Amino acid sequence: MSTELLIQYFSILIAIVAVIVARKELKRFIPVGLFASYYANLCCYIANYFHWWEFPTRLLTGVKDISFTVNVVVVPVLAMFWVRYSPMSRIKWNFLWTTILTGFEYFAVKYTNLIVYHNGYNWYHSYVLWLISWYIWYSFHKWFYKDDEPH
Repeated sequence: MSTELLIQYFSILIAIVAVIVARKELKRFIPVGLFASYYANLCCYIANYFHWWEFPTRLLTGVKDISFTVNVVVVPVLAMFWVRYSPMSRIKWNFLWTTILTGFEYFAVKYTNLIVYHNGYNWYHSYVLWLISWYIWYSFHKWFYKDDEPH
């Protein structure tokens, strides 16, 4: 089994274990996870159209536009955890998570065949995309539960 497939299986395992451990606290954040998955898939379809990046090593070989591991498992779990545990100083929290994930992505591009950038797309584009995405997901959560907030 290739290193890339092991990384993907390990990522799925970590995400599933994290959700199981925090399931009671994350129940309210399932809509954010579903929205994050939709959002990530939409971003990948756009990136595929413009040929910005691709995923050469996939768990589901028939799915060429997205990374099942990232878009369907990891990103929704990360979004749920980010929204659930984001402190009041979301700017620092956002930069911390963005830096960590862009670092992982940078090493994935440089040392594995999990993701390949094309057409001038670079790590700093991903940094901006992650930076914006956290706030989009958080805004979705606030909008989704707007009627539950005390007046």
